[in-house]
Amino acid sequence: MRWILVLAAILTFSTASNAEGNTNPQKNKNDLTQFDMPLLLGDWYLFNDDPEATKENFIAIKLTLDSNYAFTIDIQKQDYSVDHWEGLYTANEDTIILGLNTDEPQVYGYQANHNMLNLNGVTFTKALSNSLAGMWSSESLGGSDLMASDVEKMDLLLQPDFVFMFRVSNDDGQEAIHQGVYYTEGDHLVLLYADGEHDTRYTLNSDKLTLEGENGDMFAVLNRVTE
Repeated sequence: MRWILVLAAILTFSTASNAEGNTNPQKNKNDLTQFDMPLLLGDWYLFNDDPEATKENFIAIKLTLDSNYAFTIDIQKQDYSVDHWEGLYTANEDTIILGLNTDEPQVYGYQANHNMLNLNGVTFTKALSNSLAGMWSSESLGGSDLMASDVEKMDLLLQPDFVFMFRVSNDDGQEAIHQGVYYTEGDHLVLLYADGEHDTRYTLNSDKLTLEGENGDMFAVLNRVTE
């Protein structure tokens, strides 16, 4: 299978990449909307559906790509030990290079959407690292943008497949709806839709989600809808 070749390539450069640091002057976590390939960001997983029936000694591979052009790879083996490697990467619209800080960087062709990454014919699936997915409805709203727009209520649906629906309404019952895809990094939640994108900081505390925009333009406390 083609994913065997990907695993073999990972093992080829993993030792060298682990020895290098991952400091990169391009790191800028303040505005993720400036990152050229936002759909690449996140935690990507490849699972071995039947490890007992194959010769490959792994259960799952986790590939994490950050906006500071650092990557990590964790391979969980059948004995439940984990091999970990990290390094630097770069990417354009169809090619990603892992291990820039090694003697033998690995070049892959890729295709990606909001929740699938096809790497040299091998499909990785994106997953959230927390319980952010769900239906959220506003408890309190504030901020200059929301107040100027007379927003009275906000509903936000975050699906586990990284699709969202965002709805705001005012006292008169007028509402606006945005739909699109989203991604996260650290405490950033970025909504991408047809005519724009919006980067917010979020805090998740059990069934309460707090969103904050830049310069006080938006502040929202939302409760998880459980019914």
